Amino acid sequence: MAALRLLMSAFVFVCAVDAAFAQDKIKIGWVGPLSPPGGYSAGQVMKWATQFAVDEENKAGGVLGKQIEIVYEDTKGTPDQGTAAMERLVNNEHVVAVVGEFHSSVALAEIAVAHKYGIPWVGTDVWADPITAKQYTEVFRVSPANSLIYTIVGNWVVEAGFKNVAILQEATDYGVGAVQVLKGVLDKKGIQSNVITVQMSQQDFTPELLRLMSAKPRPDLLMMIIAGEAVYPIIKQACEQGFAPSKATALYSGGGPSLEKELWETTGECAKYLISEDVALPAAQWNAVAKSFSADFEKQYHRPPTGTAMEAYDDLKIVAQAIRDAGSTNPAAIIQALEKIKFTGTRGEYSFSTEKSPAWAYHQFMKAPIMLIQYDKEGQSPDKAPIIYPREWATAKELYLKPVK
Repeated sequence: MAALRLLMSAFVFVCAVDAAFAQDKIKIGWVGPLSPPGGYSAGQVMKWATQFAVDEENKAGGVLGKQIEIVYEDTKGTPDQGTAAMERLVNNEHVVAVVGEFHSSVALAEIAVAHKYGIPWVGTDVWADPITAKQYTEVFRVSPANSLIYTIVGNWVVEAGFKNVAILQEATDYGVGAVQVLKGVLDKKGIQSNVITVQMSQQDFTPELLRLMSAKPRPDLLMMIIAGEAVYPIIKQACEQGFAPSKATALYSGGGPSLEKELWETTGECAKYLISEDVALPAAQWNAVAKSFSADFEKQYHRPPTGTAMEAYDDLKIVAQAIRDAGSTNPAAIIQALEKIKFTGTRGEYSFSTEKSPAWAYHQFMKAPIMLIQYDKEGQSPDKAPIIYPREWATAKELYLKPVK
């Protein structure tokens, strides 16, 4: 009887998917944080960029003669919401593919559902290695993995000459995985590091900051490996206490919120001299696609697009192209097309690796760009901030611009 119920459930799902193929519109799902405790500022930018790409596709005639319809789901930065969103998208909305997500722990919940139903899922800005290391056929990623990003970040810490690093780590797959990679680099070079775990919903970080500030020796670099809005109160509180960014202690922020306009609206001058990573190419290397998208996006939303926005725009475009290449909205055909795709987006030419070693390389965009920037003016946008690393892209003479106070 249980086997019969399972068979009937599978039959109903297949029928629903077949019905979706016959619709006049192509439904694609979007997942991401649009409210707390998730990184809602980055999530909103991702949503804008995705819709921007959809509007472009539809104005140009759509895909396979059909208009694209995006179904948006707010995952709030929590895995349970991610699972529920995916179930709704697949079983109620009958989407043929899913794009988006900003939080790795949520992505890991979502891909379990994608794998269960055989629906292609292309992650926008999720970095934890296990997302692609699980090697699900359905899962692809346009952003870099933690092992790509934090090897580069660790090398910068070494080359910049920091000796005593304090790390505030969010208690998620992204935070824990990122710090594991980062500490691996620092430990090999004999650089001391102290890791403190914090919660994404936390608002008062004064006890942790005071403890670090009074440590002997005092950290010369404070790193926030946090993808949620918790970075804003940390920056504000560290600044008000005279801890960082300061002449004695540099301040580094990993994750997307430090790239958004809300950074300055929330922290003001405290974010001056903040260091962060951006997952875009330097503006000097932008292709025609990047230049056009940047100009149009800024005109419409009154802010330049971050690397996160570019990822979201490209993500939707890649899926649309895969549907064209497949000549079908059948999920299995879309997955096959994604494995073979060659697509030029805002961040260069995309393709997905089929290598299975290291495990995280499978269906990973291996050439995902990563650069480290440092704000040297209040209100500065990431594309105008000095690039400090890698040195072949650098626009600043120094590896680190030290505050005068």
